[in-house]
Amino acid sequence: MNITHHLPKIINKSREEMDDLLRKIQKTSLNPEDQELVMGCIEFATWLPEAIREKNISIRNLQRMLFGEGGNHRKKKKKKNGADSSAPLEKSTASSDPSNEATAHDHPQETDTGSDNPPSDLVAQPAPKATRNIRKGHGRIGQAAYTTAINIPVALGTSQAGDECPSHCGGRLYPLKNPGVVIRVTGNALATVQRYILERLRCNLCGDVLTAPLPPEAPKEKYDAAFKAQLSIQKYYVAVPFYRQEQTQRLFGFPLPDATQFELVEQVADAGYPVIKVLEKIAANGELIHNDDTSVKILQVIEENKTNPDKDRTGMQTSCVMAKAEGHTIALYYTGTHHAGENLEAILRYRDPARPSIIQMCDASSMNIPQSFKTILCNCLGHGFRKFRDLLDFFPEPCLKVMRSLAAVFEVEEKTSGMSALERWRYHRRYSKPVMLELNRWLKARLAEKQVEPNSSLGKAMRYLLKHWKALRRFLIVPGAPIDNNIVERALKIPIRVRKTAMFYKTRHGAAISNILISLIQTAALSGENPFDYLVALQEYKSLVFKDPQEWLPWRYRKTLEKMCFQLAA
Repeated sequence: MNITHHLPKIINKSREEMDDLLRKIQKTSLNPEDQELVMGCIEFATWLPEAIREKNISIRNLQRMLFGEGGNHRKKKKKKNGADSSAPLEKSTASSDPSNEATAHDHPQETDTGSDNPPSDLVAQPAPKATRNIRKGHGRIGQAAYTTAINIPVALGTSQAGDECPSHCGGRLYPLKNPGVVIRVTGNALATVQRYILERLRCNLCGDVLTAPLPPEAPKEKYDAAFKAQLSIQKYYVAVPFYRQEQTQRLFGFPLPDATQFELVEQVADAGYPVIKVLEKIAANGELIHNDDTSVKILQVIEENKTNPDKDRTGMQTSCVMAKAEGHTIALYYTGTHHAGENLEAILRYRDPARPSIIQMCDASSMNIPQSFKTILCNCLGHGFRKFRDLLDFFPEPCLKVMRSLAAVFEVEEKTSGMSALERWRYHRRYSKPVMLELNRWLKARLAEKQVEPNSSLGKAMRYLLKHWKALRRFLIVPGAPIDNNIVERALKIPIRVRKTAMFYKTRHGAAISNILISLIQTAALSGENPFDYLVALQEYKSLVFKDPQEWLPWRYRKTLEKMCFQLAA
């Protein structure tokens, strides 16, 4: 049978029309086997779209093949100002609902007395829009963004401060506070290879060979710290595999085997390993922690699974734990057979028992929860929002209701930027709590009145919100509790793109090297530091890093270098 590479023409027929067609086929002169084949094809074509819509909505690619790129998506009409008039995420206002939301929770800090319920006239008012003082500009990158630029002063030459004006107006020249700045960017190779040609002389009598020594300015090692740091960032942040770097380097005239590249980045990870242990202790004693994981492949573990198929744990994942502590954000990565909750539990062993329970944000998976430590658990509203967004084409009215309510909460969250934890909590209590109360009442009513089939995809999405309602609304109870897990979702994109390009890790050791370097690079970036400079410093002062890693944290290492320079100068 010839299979066409083009999609067949889609013809929409009602259920009644399809039944009439089946009856006509039964009356034809086709033999019973052919009738059964044709009728089976028609019934399958009728059943498959509905099955995909209802049971396997996450298979988006197959759905687009069947229903086209547009499908049941509504055409968006744009207003003159470019806004989407049919956008489903308009902010909705809701009245407060005296439901059982103001009940005591399982944590002493989470008691919601309901005393912050706003009056009805206040609830109907939308939250004031945040005023942003945004200066209009041409959109280009300013010269101050080039932090590593080499500054080259250029004098006027013909005149200097204090001279008479060249226009002979009688005035005097004086220096301006802001000089003119011109940026010029020149290209360089990925690395500079220096070949030292050492002169050699041999004695014609005794045969001794004299070789010229390297000049004092020559690097002591074949590969310097800057080159190793560059390899590390290219591999574990930009996600360029070693074999692809080898091919690229060959184009630039300095071939470097991928095995040698791994040895070099291994040296970088070895220099920064002590810092990771300090970061873990600081993260464990912070006030807020996020965690989640994504799948990964480790060939060594796969071989172990083949030789021992009955082992309890065969899955592999990369976990990301992000903590806010001491005014900084710390990103830690772990790759292996442990889940995110188990990796978080290992970190929390460093927590001071005298400190209160830490606020934890994650999705609703039980794999993210530590077993031996009590946390103030928060669940991600973004995950709940996406469940209804995926169903929007099939259940537009109820999905729009939920999405608009949750979007209103996210809009309030945007306006809390710059507020303290207590101010943000009060602001959410004032504007987000009525929306959440009304949404909870609406969800319960829809299910209680049997307007939604509980086991349908829409019913499961609704039951998901109600089942995890306490953790989803924790931001209304505990000051400082976040509403989503987006920060760790973005952080997981780094190992995900490494996985997409390199496909797998060969050994557990290789995965551990990746964890160290991604953690150091991402934490330095979150601290506003240049990861390249930071990795170079860790290598150049490796002995001091091992001696006192506390002084070589990403946000502290520059002060350590300045202190060393001051001591040398003294």
